[in-house]
Amino acid sequence: MTKLSQGERIVLVAGLLLILDLLFLQWHSVDVSHLDLDFQPARTAVTGVQDPDGAYGVVAVILTAVMVAQIVIARLTPVRLPGSPMFWAQVHLIAGVFVAVVLVIKLLRATNWLGFGSYSGVLAGLLVAYGGYCIAREGGGQA
Repeated sequence: MTKLSQGERIVLVAGLLLILDLLFLQWHSVDVSHLDLDFQPARTAVTGVQDPDGAYGVVAVILTAVMVAQIVIARLTPVRLPGSPMFWAQVHLIAGVFVAVVLVIKLLRATNWLGFGSYSGVLAGLLVAYGGYCIAREGGGQA
């Protein structure tokens, strides 16, 4: 981890937490135990990659995974990545901002019955965007 800049460390940690958040934590949770139904499901919960608007979560997972993979491959392995039309620092900045915007849109499009994962996911997405900004400011990530 000493090979990594501050921005790369932020993207790695926040990115891995974001991926776990989107795949496993509850973004929407409904308690239906008070309804008089023939069957009694206590709770219905969905993750960030499920409806409503699951495509936003899938896009965020893919972009975050690309950012994390680029850092791991370029900095922690001897493999050299091919050059990008843009510097990798710019790619991280654009992808990080896009991840944050997509998650805020996902949050605002369905504000009913929000679970803990929605808030922690948006926070992690903002941290990924900040990490991308730090990488771009440092001029690093050029593979």
